[in-house]
Amino acid sequence: MNKKMSILVQLISGFSFLILTTVIAIILLSYRSSSQVVLERSNQYILESFKQLQGKLDVILQEHDNLSSMIIFSPTIQEALQDADAGQPVRHDKDEIVRYLDQATRNISYDVLIRIFDKKGNAAYANTSSLDLIWDTEAQIKNTDWYPAIRKNQGRMSWQAADGWLNNSIPIILGTRQINDWQKLNDIGTFFIVIPIEVLDNAVGQFHLGKNEKIQISDPYGTIVYSTDHRDIGQYMDPDLLEKFASKKPHIVPLKMNSSDTYVSYSYSSYSGWSLFAFIDSKEAVKDLSTIQSRIFFVGLCGLAAALAFTIVYSWTLSRPIRSLATRLSNVERGTRIPFNKTTLNKELDILYTSYNSMLQNLDRTIADLSSKQVSEKQAQITALKAQFRPHFLYNTLNTIYWSLANKRLKQESQMVLALSDLLRYSIERGSEFVTLEEDLAQLNRFIFLQKLRYEDKLQVEINADPDVLSCMIMKLTLQPLVENAITHGLETVVRGTWLIRIRIRKEDTTLVLTVEDNGKGMSQEEMDQVFNGGGAESELLSNPLHSGIGLSNLHTRIMLIYGSDYGLSLSKSELGGLQAKVTFPLRPDDSLKPTDS
Repeated sequence: MNKKMSILVQLISGFSFLILTTVIAIILLSYRSSSQVVLERSNQYILESFKQLQGKLDVILQEHDNLSSMIIFSPTIQEALQDADAGQPVRHDKDEIVRYLDQATRNISYDVLIRIFDKKGNAAYANTSSLDLIWDTEAQIKNTDWYPAIRKNQGRMSWQAADGWLNNSIPIILGTRQINDWQKLNDIGTFFIVIPIEVLDNAVGQFHLGKNEKIQISDPYGTIVYSTDHRDIGQYMDPDLLEKFASKKPHIVPLKMNSSDTYVSYSYSSYSGWSLFAFIDSKEAVKDLSTIQSRIFFVGLCGLAAALAFTIVYSWTLSRPIRSLATRLSNVERGTRIPFNKTTLNKELDILYTSYNSMLQNLDRTIADLSSKQVSEKQAQITALKAQFRPHFLYNTLNTIYWSLANKRLKQESQMVLALSDLLRYSIERGSEFVTLEEDLAQLNRFIFLQKLRYEDKLQVEINADPDVLSCMIMKLTLQPLVENAITHGLETVVRGTWLIRIRIRKEDTTLVLTVEDNGKGMSQEEMDQVFNGGGAESELLSNPLHSGIGLSNLHTRIMLIYGSDYGLSLSKSELGGLQAKVTFPLRPDDSLKPTDS
């Protein structure tokens, strides 16, 4: 006879296959979707940061543009160039003009050269600076790529890369513009301003780059004005690269450069005509993906382990009653008659149990009754022992976890475990069903502490309690169900920046009034009526593993049974926009609030 496979093995094998397939599919889909999101956000962050850098550079150039406008439109410079253009004696001597230029640039913290050529192309005036141009006359620079732009711009500033002189030839930033007579608007000279490359170093240095990454800035003529690798300054940009960004729109393009994948971020300045390029290694741009991959894999393994554990436990609980029934039927043949006194949610098993018990009753009713009593008594003892053991074991375990975390100086995690331990102890621990309002508030604060760990600053709770009523006795777990309902059904379904819960506790004559309000979605009148009829969405709170197990309708019923129909729970629209839950008790301090046996 072939050995048969047990139901337990069949269930574990089937469920394990389904769970393993599902978890692997979820991991793959989650990784692909999260990878795409991270890549898009990383690129967007890089592009936004790059556009901000381009804005900073524009500000720097515009400040020097404003300085040049102040200088060329000053009466001193205008009169000197007008006199030179008319061939008349200059009304201001050269030393006076140099002093004026030095005065205009005195507040600049770095060395800047101002050079002014008259209409004849002679270097007429310059400020005191260690920098200098490599040209002595305007005629010497007419063959440069950028010179035609001076006349074409008709007085607007043109910025480009050039060579300057400081003991030897060095790269500089050169701004040029035509000087116009402010009355006749005719050309009377040319203005040059020289800015050292180090000015851009300070601005670009705030843009954090990886080891193998760099930023390049090119002028409208394709010359590299600035590069984080200074060896590139003065070279020409790759024409193929410029062609890819011919649209002048800021965007990011993936390219293969030097046998490595690179993201090239681009931004264009309409003011200066400069193009900014950031060359970012693709691995650096998506470095968070590897972290996400490992986390998803770890979470997937944990989920898989939890799912397999659940499968084993569920399969065992499902097959155990059948195995137990088979064993008991086998024992009947040996003279052992033990009926089933347990209930089950499974209809088929319930029919089998009922049939088995009926069979035992028909065989020997007296023995069955006696056995039933013995089993009931033993079961009651086991249940009582479990009720004592499980909380004690749970509290010891949580305290062990707490001290373990505290020893590792994980303050927040240890506080969370301690709050959970106190929360469960308060909810489960036997004793009086009546506590002081102060004790119930402490339980509520533990619950709020755990919720704020989940929702962080999104959840805001205001508690305003009259100190005179803190010693009053109320039913245990009165406040927590109200706050749970506000979070689960008032706030979690609302997309809002801040969730607000306002709790007010005060006395009104001989009545203690507790109100809980939120700025959530609220309830219609029909939904409020359903709550007091035992239905409504608030019944779903029972599925919450941290839930007190007391719905709003049950809370209302408990209050009326203990204190009378004059007291209880009422619901209304809150001035915050959501729901207001109001609870009233008779106001009696200390133990006098407890209901009497009479």
